[in-house]
Amino acid sequence: MRGLRFFGNLAVHRDWIEASGWAIEVLDGLSNRLLVCTFDNQSSDPLKRLEGTIKPMREAMTVVQQGGIECVVLVTDGAGYAGNRKIADSPKSATFLDGHGMGCLTSEVLANIARNAGSRVTIIHGEADTNEQIRQEVLQALD
Repeated sequence: MRGLRFFGNLAVHRDWIEASGWAIEVLDGLSNRLLVCTFDNQSSDPLKRLEGTIKPMREAMTVVQQGGIECVVLVTDGAGYAGNRKIADSPKSATFLDGHGMGCLTSEVLANIARNAGSRVTIIHGEADTNEQIRQEVLQALD
């Protein structure tokens, strides 16, 4: 099995990751692959709501900054693009509807840390915990 570091809600992803031939690494420095799956924890407190988005991404970027990370895959649900467009004719303009949406977009910005550190970065919009097509995109990006 190949190893990867995972950041996010592991309980909902472990089965499909391990069934795909990947082992979740728990020790620092063993794997050069990172998978970050942001999630909506549904908290009514805006700051706590960011714990499903910014917190796992920031933890992952701490690992990236230590060096040796070849590949980072960020899976985010695209909540930062939900709702009415700030710029009517721009389908990818941000909306910032809530703390979760803000966190998703901030996670994408934090992914630039990995790119600047020399990692190959892939951002996938979707929900890997429930969508097989998204899972396949994740697995392709990790290879």
